[in-house]
Order: sequence, then structure tokens, then C-alpha cells
Amino acid sequence: MSFFKPIPYLDYLPPRLTEAKEWYISYSVKDPATSKMKRFRIKVNRIKSLKERRAAAKTLMARLTEQLALGWNPILEKEAPKAYTRLFDAMDTFLKIKGKETEENSMRSYHSYIKILKKWLKEYGFKEDMYACSFTKAVALDFMNDVEDDEKISARTYNNYRAFYFGFFNWTIEKGYLTTNPFSEIKKKPKKLTKKVRRVLSEAEIQKLFEWLQKENRTYLVMCLLCYCCFLRPKEISMLRCSDIDLKKQLIKVDDDIAKNDNTSYRTIPDAMLPYMTELDLSVGSHYLFADGKGYDFLPGTKKVCSRKIAKFWENHVREACGFPKEVQFYSLKDSGMTNMADSGVPITFVKQQADHSSLAVTSIYLSQNKAKANEELKKVDIISGKK
Repeated sequence: MSFFKPIPYLDYLPPRLTEAKEWYISYSVKDPATSKMKRFRIKVNRIKSLKERRAAAKTLMARLTEQLALGWNPILEKEAPKAYTRLFDAMDTFLKIKGKETEENSMRSYHSYIKILKKWLKEYGFKEDMYACSFTKAVALDFMNDVEDDEKISARTYNNYRAFYFGFFNWTIEKGYLTTNPFSEIKKKPKKLTKKVRRVLSEAEIQKLFEWLQKENRTYLVMCLLCYCCFLRPKEISMLRCSDIDLKKQLIKVDDDIAKNDNTSYRTIPDAMLPYMTELDLSVGSHYLFADGKGYDFLPGTKKVCSRKIAKFWENHVREACGFPKEVQFYSLKDSGMTNMADSGVPITFVKQQADHSSLAVTSIYLSQNKAKANEELKKVDIISGKK
């Protein structure tokens, strides 16, 4: 790992006092644009008493030396007025501002990423009073190298790290903390390394899952059916309220404030799914359809369940009980449902409507990824021998 704090006589020349006809303190710093040293002078002639003048100069030089050692650069200060704000304070301000305009799940991730970066900086010798401008490209590169070296972090997660910090430091530029983004030259991992590890469930796996949940957790079975039959995302499932369910019309309203695409949509409840839906207590419309209660009962209530808890039950209970491999995930139910619905003869336009896709092209991508088949008519075509 490189030592990324400013180095005396390489990144700056410490201040010195010149006692001549004109007394002044001089120091030099490296200009980031030219990589050449630029000299600065501060006059100290105004104090008449030489003893007091010398003492004042000594105090000022000590302060300058401390600032320069922490990364202060007067050249940068002109371009970024908040360059010498504490970086940790800038991070806290970012979270405070974003907290007013960002959804809960995203804020949870933001807090996690900021916490990780703060912890890393402390571990590698930075103090909480470090300046924002002290976070250079070299620091960013060392941080991401450590992320890359962590065997638990996949290429996809690496890209998520890079995307967040790139966005955060763009925000610091907008707010006047920095002039350049330290993560701008750090490249993402190629797509071939970041493909989602997820596959559809086989018919046997679907049956095994439903049979086990009918005995063990019928409320969680409804969650699975909402994903499998109605193509709802975990976040949408967690934010549904009892009033969003119309059993008479067999419709589920997905309001614009919880939908991924910010558009209100309606999903049809298939007849085969209806008996399981009727088991839920929908008497209090304002209650969340699935609440965060004790354990994993997921019964309706006032406090919505976190979508992470839905995934946690799958990881900690469903996977082991059903013997599913890692690539069979809760969200695999949506891919499986779309594939099986299309295979059963339902027109792709209806599949698109149920999935609330923006176009048939998007639906086709899902279906082609999940179950590619050769065209039987094309198999019979002979354009090689010339025979008709």
C-alpha cells in the first residue's frame, strides 16, 4: 500500500522565516495542475517588537506546518471553497441531505457504504479531522484495491462499491469540497464477471417449495405467490397495504410510490392463488399486508416488514429445507413465473401487462434468457442442398 499523505520537500516545502529589511514567512506547495512547486509569502512586519514578531511568526509557522502535513493546499482552496472541511463532516452532511429525499432501503445502503469508508480510513492512519481534499486518487485506488482483495466481495459487489463512491464524490464536487473525483479513473469490472447468479426453478422445485410452505409458513407462501404469479418485487411486496388487495375483482394495486418505475399498476390474482390470499386478515386497510412481527410470521400489522427479512427467511430456512443451490433465489420466482406463464400459452402481451414492463422487448429479454428454444420450423429448412 502506498503512503498517501503529503510528503515534506516532495509535495510541499515547510514554512521558514526570513528576517531581513522585510520579514516574511515563505512556503511552497505543489500545483496539482502543473506538478511544479509554487511559492507563497506572508509578511510579518506589522508587529514592532522583534520579540513579539518572532513569537507570532513561530506560532503561525507551526499552524502552517500542521495544515500542510494534513494536505492543505492554498491553490485548491481557491477552486473548492470547502476543500478544508473535515471529510467525515462532509460524509455526515451527505447522509443528512440524502435522508430527506431518498427511500429507506437506499439510505440503509448509503449508511453502510459511508461506515465502511470511515472505518477503512481510520485503520490506515487517517484521523477524523482529515480534510476533504486529503482524499486523493491514490487514496481511492488503495481503498478499491483492498475491496478487490476481499475474497467475499464479488465483481458485481465491487462495481456497486465503485458506483456509490463515484456518486458520493461527484456530490462533493457539486458542493465545493473537491474539484476532481478521486474515483474517476477506477474502472468497473467487465459485464462477463458481473452477471447475476440466478436461474429459474424447475417444476419439481416449485412443487417442493409450495408443499413445504403449505405446512411450515403459509403467509410466506403468499409472498412467494405474489412474486411467482403477480411478478412483484420484494420491495413492492413489503410495502403493500391491506387496502391494496381487492379479492372480489382479483386485483392488486401497486401504487406509484412503491413501484420501481414510479407508475401505478394493477396485477391480476389468478384463481389458483385466490384461496391463499383469502387466508390473510385484510380487515384493517391501513395495515401493511406483511408486518415485521415476532420471528417470521409476517402477519398484517402497523410496521412493514423489511424486504431483507423476506430474503433472510429464504436463505436461512427455505434453501436448506428444499435443498436449493445458491443460484435459486427468492427473486428467481419472478423469472420462473414469467417463463411458465408464457409456456402455458398466455400471450406475451398479457405477461408484459402482469410484469408491468415498459415494452414487449423487455419481456422478451426475460423469457429468452430463461428458456431459449430452437424453432421447430427452422430446424426443417434446407437451404444448403438446394432441394425444395
